[in-house]
Amino acid sequence: MSNYSLTADELLLVYLTFLARDEENHPEYFAKWFSNGGKDKLKTLFDSLKEKGIIHKNYNPETYVPNDIEFNKNFLKSWIKNSGELGKELFDAYEPFLYINGKYVPLKNIAKKFYSLEEFFFFYSVQIGHSVDKHKEVMELLEWGKNNKQIKYGILEFCVSHKWDELKYIKEHNLDGEVASTFDVYDNI
Repeated sequence: MSNYSLTADELLLVYLTFLARDEENHPEYFAKWFSNGGKDKLKTLFDSLKEKGIIHKNYNPETYVPNDIEFNKNFLKSWIKNSGELGKELFDAYEPFLYINGKYVPLKNIAKKFYSLEEFFFFYSVQIGHSVDKHKEVMELLEWGKNNKQIKYGILEFCVSHKWDELKYIKEHNLDGEVASTFDVYDNI
């Protein structure tokens, strides 16, 4: 808000727009806001967002098509950097446990390095350069790794060591078999 001098209403409209896009598919939040007084504010808010350089000036605020709204690239990068959304998506999608020697080992423990999830979310975003495209690639590789039983390390190791690069190599070179786990070195846990 402070970097772009956004009002609370402007920030809410931006957030609702991201939620209404195809990748999030939650237009009901915008619809509720729109029907509860948002309709009267929409044009003014979009004009203000255009003037502040948040969205491109060619957008017609008379209509509302979330996927057609083009945001300034610097604003998007700042939004991603500060929102933690990419890190949260990774955390939510990551395997929670690995079963070894008759016991479950947690894979989402971040307490060795971070004091909060938000801190971890930001760290992950830094690791991928706050890039949505890189995040999509990481998420696709994570899903492939889960489906092929290749996720055998904690989420911290995944991020710090950029394990997505290993998964990409394994996938591209059609390596057969499972990669040994970090935990495989232990006989008993």
